[in-house]
Order: sequence, then structure tokens, then C-alpha cells
Amino acid sequence: MKTLNVGVVGCGGIAKSKHLPAMKRNGKYNIVAFCDLVEERAVEAKEEFGTSDARVYTDYQELIKEDL
Repeated sequence: MKTLNVGVVGCGGIAKSKHLPAMKRNGKYNIVAFCDLVEERAVEAKEEFGTSDARVYTDYQELIKEDL
């Protein structure tokens, strides 16, 4: 099964309660980048749902430069 490397823009309540858990359960995604205006939220999401080498951003324009 092929997995996709993905980045998430917005790490608030809906993402943490719905989108990120579903992506992690699915098993087809490696969540390798997290972006939120509040860096602390992105860090928390990374620690709970991301890969060990996932990156954190506060500017989505930096995230979209990633090869995802």
C-alpha cells in the first residue's frame, strides 16, 4: 500500500478531533507538516499525529513549498 506525505493547514479543534485522527487511522497518510497561526497548536498536533521528523510552520506559504 502506497502512503502519501501530507501537510495540514489549521490545527485547531476540528482538525484535532476529526481530520487528523481519521487520517492517522486510515494508514494511507504520513502527516509530515503542520501549520497553524498559533505555533503551540501545531506542535501539539505534530506530537500527537505526526511522523517523528514532521515539521511545524506558522505560515502556510512556507508549508506549501514542501514536496507533499
